[in-house]
Amino acid sequence: MITIEPQDNRRYEVFDSGSSIGTVSSSINPFHATHAYLNLELTRYDPASASELFALLRAELGLPLQAMLDSRETEKIRFVTAGGFQRRRRCFEMVVGEKDLVCPVQEIIPIQETKAGEKAYQECCTLLYGHYARTHMAISPLTADRPTFDQALPDTVFFYPANGAVEHCAFVEENEIAYVASLHMESYHAFAEALLSQLLEQYKCISFEADSTDPVAMALRDFFQHSDKDSFDTFILNG
Repeated sequence: MITIEPQDNRRYEVFDSGSSIGTVSSSINPFHATHAYLNLELTRYDPASASELFALLRAELGLPLQAMLDSRETEKIRFVTAGGFQRRRRCFEMVVGEKDLVCPVQEIIPIQETKAGEKAYQECCTLLYGHYARTHMAISPLTADRPTFDQALPDTVFFYPANGAVEHCAFVEENEIAYVASLHMESYHAFAEALLSQLLEQYKCISFEADSTDPVAMALRDFFQHSDKDSFDTFILNG
């Protein structure tokens, strides 16, 4: 029989037939406040007890549950899936350089740079906010308002304007591409190539994350040789 006892800071000690088997911590991400995020710190992961544990946590927290696990954490993954979680997203972490490119890149279209406080920067924020909301809706909906969202963004954006509007943008912080967004996927490839060309001229390597639910980020990933073996995965229990 599984029981839980609340501790401090939204942490629960877990007992199996009266014996402690570790803790589960929970947190709320203000950007995605419709789910409770779990951090599993158990001494054993028996799939037979998973459903019982997650039913208790679901009732205690009053929210759908979310767990984010490295794809190499196979024991935890077996445990959460036995408890009813479904993998809803994979996040591929990319640290790449020119040697990793599938083909050489060049700046075939002129892209522009803008900074926080400028009109073009705000237009890029608008584009990204809508894109981010759409690509997260089916997994863990965006709950932050625009001012809160904008405050978390890097101060530098590369963008491409067309027909009086920002068509593509990439928020960058030094050699990290933090966020990308696009209005038109059919013309995004040229923007991405120009972006990569500029960044790889400045840095030996660049980093970015590509969510499987975000076609814009995944298109950026396809410029590089990669493997689907390792990822950081999002598991959801809605029931």
